[in-house]
Amino acid sequence: MNEHAVVIAGGGPTGLMLAGELALAGVDVAIVERRPTQDLPGSRAGGLHSRTIEVLDQRGIAERFLAEGQVAQVAGFAFNRLDLSDFPTRHPYGLGLWQKHIERILAGWVDELPVTVYRGREVTGFAHDDTGVDLALSDGESLRAGYLVGCDGGRSVIRKAAGIDFPGWDPTTSALLAEVEVTEEPELGIRQDDLGTHSFGRVEYEIRDGEVVYADEGPVGSW
Repeated sequence: MNEHAVVIAGGGPTGLMLAGELALAGVDVAIVERRPTQDLPGSRAGGLHSRTIEVLDQRGIAERFLAEGQVAQVAGFAFNRLDLSDFPTRHPYGLGLWQKHIERILAGWVDELPVTVYRGREVTGFAHDDTGVDLALSDGESLRAGYLVGCDGGRSVIRKAAGIDFPGWDPTTSALLAEVEVTEEPELGIRQDDLGTHSFGRVEYEIRDGEVVYADEGPVGSW
């Protein structure tokens, strides 16, 4: 088995992007991802901001996302929309594109690069010495790497096992994401009341003249 200079635990957007960057730099890299495929349940996050599109453009892959997404002015602060159309950038806009598609497109790019992906497996433990890291995988296999990177989320198993603190403050706001079939049409759009901030919309939509036009049927999402 080949030793990899870097093993990334977690094949979400962060892990995929890092793997692509390392591969382009000539680094031997592998991803260990617990999901058997890149498929995501639900839509997840809803798009990309201008700076992210710029970074993707630097790697020559922005058009892959632009071809599937919908361009719009989506930046905002405190419910006030900000118009970026006169910003000094090739991409003065945001892009409406669900995360499930973002991950799929990123994974397609990584598949074209010299990156090994171990799917359906997780890093269950590791031990390091002066020359590298030995990794134990959930299927009983082991890997040897120069470095291990935890791209496995805010509750990172790798970070906790390494004893790395995650300093900060307790959360003051919580969010609930859901996609459901409904018997009555809810009020679509963003609103606030005594219970908090609510954003309801159809999963399927179009952006016409800068405005969101929802489909007449299909799942309703709350984000």
